[in-house]
Amino acid sequence: MWPRLLLLAILLTGVVLSGCATMNSMESSLEKQAKAPPAEGAGFLPMQQLAKRPDLPFNKAWIKHGVDWRGYTTIYIARVHTDYLMQANWWQQSLRADRMQQDVATMASFMRTQFIRAFQNDPYHRFRVVPVPESGSLTLELALTELVPSNVLLDAIKIAGPYGSGVAAMGLERATHAQSTVAFEGRVKDTNTGATLAMFADREYAVVRIIDLKGLTWYGNAEDIITCWARQCVQIANRRPGEIIKPASTFSLMPW
Repeated sequence: MWPRLLLLAILLTGVVLSGCATMNSMESSLEKQAKAPPAEGAGFLPMQQLAKRPDLPFNKAWIKHGVDWRGYTTIYIARVHTDYLMQANWWQQSLRADRMQQDVATMASFMRTQFIRAFQNDPYHRFRVVPVPESGSLTLELALTELVPSNVLLDAIKIAGPYGSGVAAMGLERATHAQSTVAFEGRVKDTNTGATLAMFADREYAVVRIIDLKGLTWYGNAEDIITCWARQCVQIANRRPGEIIKPASTFSLMPW
């Protein structure tokens, strides 16, 4: 009896480990395929001055050399700019073109709230968020430059299909531009002088999930991306010399 149980345990362990290895390999491959290409820029930032930095999680960034960040203890987070997004014409082909103006306003408000909360909930309390610009503070200016809603119908079909069809449909979504996409540009200024101290920009697709329940809402995936950006900015604020802040994973086993 015991030899049989031992053999069964060994076989099950082998299956689990084999499955983990396969999943890790699949995840590594998907990380490369699912990453959104960087945006060319909407005009909010001089993108030609920014470059990829391996120690930061965003597509492109620039940080002014020699800034004594220790001299700043407060930060003002301005209302999110949306003019650069609305001036573009790609969104006019969106499934929600007739509601896009309201959607953008709602998501801009959501974005500002998430950045404020992220800094307020920082366990290290690196910066105190102030309600208005004040002397000696930093000012964070953000621009929402792309906002593509999820294709709710396509995502519902994926969920109704065979297990794993969500991953298989990723290529179709990319080709038809049905994948939820968000892009932003941001800059940090010295409130007193108006001098730009740092700039960064990023563009992300929705996280790839085997079953994507977030895709059943128009902007559930976009909200996740924005929330992640807010956390990453706090991580950068608390970054130690030489520390690397990695980009968020583009693949998840969780359906939400």
